[in-house]
Amino acid sequence: MREPAAATVRRTRMRPRLGRLLSPLPAVLAPVLVTVLVGAATLAGCGSSSSSTAAQDPGTSSPPSSSGPVSPPGATVHLISMTGAGAVPSATATPLNTPAQVAAFARQFRLPAMGNRVRAFVTRLGTDDDIQGAVISVGCDRPPGAAVQVDGDTVTITPYDVESPLPECLAAVTTVGIAVIPHG
Repeated sequence: MREPAAATVRRTRMRPRLGRLLSPLPAVLAPVLVTVLVGAATLAGCGSSSSSTAAQDPGTSSPPSSSGPVSPPGATVHLISMTGAGAVPSATATPLNTPAQVAAFARQFRLPAMGNRVRAFVTRLGTDDDIQGAVISVGCDRPPGAAVQVDGDTVTITPYDVESPLPECLAAVTTVGIAVIPHG
């Protein structure tokens, strides 16, 4: 087999049609761009992009009542988030004190990577305190933190409200809250 002979090259003249239309655009958009950048720089200091945070009460929750669930002193909540991990949020937490409990908790996720993150985090804690975990949120936003409350043998991990929720998202973010509750 042979390749066909090369045809003569036909050159096409390119004309800058949009060039004339778009040339005044930078002058018009410059003030808008400066305003957006200044606003973004102001907001940049307000958030946290860490994957694991200890809970801090931002003042949005009501004080605990004497007969209801209470937040144990010294308890912390750490958040682990992943896009597309799946699972169903739960109001009550699951104990994560043994490797078997951690493995059972990790099986609920569609992505094995989320289970691996939970296992690695609990192993890294290496504490004798009570460790509880729950899927606290599945949605467009990652909560800024969470609170833990104990009522007898029931532990609940409640996410804080997101101040500016996204109106839509391409994939849901699954957030797990892991509470470390000191014995005593």
